[in-house]
Formats: sequence, structure tokens, C-alpha cells
Amino acid sequence: MILSLLLALAIGGASEPRPFPPDAELYFDTVAARRHLAFLSSDEMRGRDTPSRELEQAADYIVSEFKRIGLEPINGSYDQVYDLERLDLRLPTSMYFTRGTDTFAFSVKTDFMPFEQTGEGVITNARVVFAGYGVTAPEYSYDDYAGIDVKGAVVVVLRGEPDNADTTRFRGKQFTRHGSNSEKLKLARSKGAVGLLVIDALRTLRKPFVSGYPWPSVFPNLSRASRPLQLPDSTKRIPSIHIGERPAILLFDSLAGVVSITRAIDSTLVPRSREIAGVRFTCSVALDHEIVKVRNVVGLLRGSETPDEYAVIGAHYDHVGVGKANAEGDSIYNGADDNGSGTTGLLLSAQALAASSQRPTRSIVYVAFSGEEKGLLGSKAYVRASPLPLSKCVAMSNMDMIGRCETNKLSIGGNERCPDLMKINEETNASLAKPFNLAYDIEQYFFRSDQASFAMKRIPVIFYFTGEHKDYHKPGDEISKINMADLVGITRLATHVMWTATQMPRGTYVPAGFEE
Repeated sequence: MILSLLLALAIGGASEPRPFPPDAELYFDTVAARRHLAFLSSDEMRGRDTPSRELEQAADYIVSEFKRIGLEPINGSYDQVYDLERLDLRLPTSMYFTRGTDTFAFSVKTDFMPFEQTGEGVITNARVVFAGYGVTAPEYSYDDYAGIDVKGAVVVVLRGEPDNADTTRFRGKQFTRHGSNSEKLKLARSKGAVGLLVIDALRTLRKPFVSGYPWPSVFPNLSRASRPLQLPDSTKRIPSIHIGERPAILLFDSLAGVVSITRAIDSTLVPRSREIAGVRFTCSVALDHEIVKVRNVVGLLRGSETPDEYAVIGAHYDHVGVGKANAEGDSIYNGADDNGSGTTGLLLSAQALAASSQRPTRSIVYVAFSGEEKGLLGSKAYVRASPLPLSKCVAMSNMDMIGRCETNKLSIGGNERCPDLMKINEETNASLAKPFNLAYDIEQYFFRSDQASFAMKRIPVIFYFTGEHKDYHKPGDEISKINMADLVGITRLATHVMWTATQMPRGTYVPAGFEE
């Protein structure tokens, strides 16, 4: 209690928060949890792919539960419908380099492959600039774009990010957001580049592009359902292409040249960016577009004192559908843990607070996101067109894969950015009869779940996660392997934390350099 009071004073001088309502505790129930999860992860749901008929059935179930529980619709509906573009690469697609009077033509699949994040267009006779890893990271005092002009040029970058034992700059071998192709593409475009070429210098440079790309036009064995999805973008995307051995040799004179410059950057953390003199680039990339409609499910629990302000409790309800069969012939990726568990927690939390005689101080918005497995598309769509002003959102809690708790360990994300929420969580956890062993070891997952979309808007977030396992994105992710008691316990903890957060002044958000 003393810690609660000190915390309240530290973040804004508020009085001690109201305790969690005892009548809500009755609804943190493993029987109800099993009922929800049995439906969501059943074979009949066929993995809840985005988009699919089964995803719509899951959404209908969540809507019916929100209605039964007594959550309010927002703007007359529980559905937040948004558009996605389903893409395929239109053939032929071409890529050429010129050096002096010589022209070098390259073949799709053999020498290059557009990424699923690619834009489309024709690039003609553009300058070529090598920009190291294509990273600008002021928090690590590193900038591949310093001192070079890439406006109107095609940028060549290395895949990933500097690999260095000095974890004070980047995270050694741990992945940060700077290594993602989507971040490199966004940054190159913002610098005025007209195209992005990516080299995987130390891993797959010698291999032809035979798998791992979602284009049925290039790989006829792929189903049409495998085509990539993206949110319609009002800003024109630029072509983004993975290049292989032959183009890399042309640009760097040899494979050894590519490896040498990669290792030089890794060992010194000093960029080696430069224009590649005398080389020009031409390409043509075109895409076929199909619009599909998908929905998030949103319900409102109205606050008692400042209902126009709110916290979000979220979880994604989609999974990855049907895929390669395992040894037992099972091809349905049920997604019990990922993320039937978080969706179950969402429903339990909503039921508990809606059934209580007390209401949170601020409102709580419950959101079941679709499209997370396709690139956080549902949460990105939510923050892009939020049904309530984002400026009124004081916190966001995300439950993703909370069903496989082992050795009482619970991983927490957001601690570096949102210290006040972390303090509330630690205090609340310490008050439990059986506290979880909290671990702050999931920074590499931070940008892989829906809280990242809110963090991009500088909203304080907390992320609950019990870790990957051998059944991750496999048919073995089934309800029989779920630790139901701890799923309920984690949900209870997350709900207690948001109950307190709705009473406190908005917590601190510490920018990490990537926010909008």
C-alpha cells in the first residue's frame, strides 16, 4: 500500500488508487477460459487465417460475447472494418545495370526477387548508392545515410543490422527494429531514394530465390491465398528487391568484396557508405491488386469519472490458417496459444469488469485485432483510424501467447519505454498470493506484436508473453498443451494493472527514436 501511494505521488500527485473490485474476481475462471479457447482453437476454425471465413466466424463469436457481457459498441458497431490489398507480382519483371556502354540483364527468381513489401514502378538509369545496412539509429550514434545524397538514387543495403559484440550499440546478436526490411524501405523512401536493393552478404547470397517469397505468379505451387497483404498506403511505395550473387559481384567486383565491407562495418560500427561510380540501374516492377475487407472487434466499458479518456486492452484473434502437415498428417495450425490464449484473456477480462458493480475511472476499450500474423495489420489499421481519439488513450495492454507458462516465468515487454506502467505491474504482481517471476527479456519480440503500433504513437504500453515453444506456428499448438490456470492468472494480473492505470495520471513514455 505504501508503494502504491509513493507511485501515485511520483507520477502526478494522485491519491491512492481504488482497490480492484472484489466482485470482479469471481469471473477469472478456468471453466469459462476453456470454453472460449475450445471454440477459438477448434479444428473447425482452421487456424483463423487473415482473411478467411473462419476468421469471420471467430469475429462473430467475439461480437456475441461482447454483447452478452454488456460492452457498448462504438459509433453503433462492434466492428472496425478496414481494407487490405492482396498483391501478386505481375510478370514479366525486369532488372538491368549499365556500366559504361555495357548492359547487364538479370532474371527474376535466379538473380533477384521483389520483397513482399515492394512498391511498383519503373526506374530508369538511376544512380546507385551503397548505404551500408541502411540504418539511421541516433540512439546508437550510428547513421549509414550521413554524408551521402540518395535523392533520386537506388540504395543498396545489407540485410539485417551491424553484428557486433558491443551491446551498448545495437544489441549484439539480438535483433532490433532497424534490421527489418520494412524499416529500411521506409527510411530509404524518406531520404528520397527511388528504389531499395538488399544483399544478404553472409548467408544466402549464393542461393537462387527458390522459396520464402509469396508470389504465386513466380512459384506456381503457392496458393492464391498466400499472396501478401498490406494496408493501402497513401504514400507511394518504392520497389524493394532482394538481389543475389551475380548483381552483387557486379556492384562490388567479387563476393569477397561484399563480405569484406560487411565485416568492416560489423567490426568497427563505422559506416562505409558511398556512391558506386559508373553504374546505373533500371527496373520495372508491377503488382496486381485485390481489395479484401477485414475487421477488428471493439467494445467499450465506459468509465465512471473521465469516460472520454481510456485505456486499451488488446489481443489478436487471428492465426496462420492451414499449412504443411506434420508427421501425424495434421495440417491445421490451431493457434491455441498464438493467440487463442490472449483472445480468451481479453474475453475474461471484459466479463470480469463488466459484471462488477464498480466501473474503472477512465473507460477501457477492448480490441480483438485481426491481421497480426500478416504484419500487425489490424492494430496498424486501428491506430490509423481509431474510433476514439488516440490523444485520449492513456495506456495499452497486449496479451499475446500467454498460455504456455513454464516455471512460473512471465515475460514483460515495454519496460524500457514505459517505466510507470512497469512499476504498477511489479507492485500488482508482488501483491499476488503466487507472484509470477517477471522477466524483461523480450525486446526482440517488441515489434512483432500489436503493442508496437501503439508505441509508435507514443502511448504507454505493456506486453504479456510466456515465450515461444516448439509448437509455435505448427499444428501442435493445441488446447491440450495450455496451462489454463496461469492463462487466467496472467489475465487477472493484466486486468488489475489496467484498473489501476485508468486511475493514475498518464504514465511516462520514453521515446526510443522510432516513434511517429
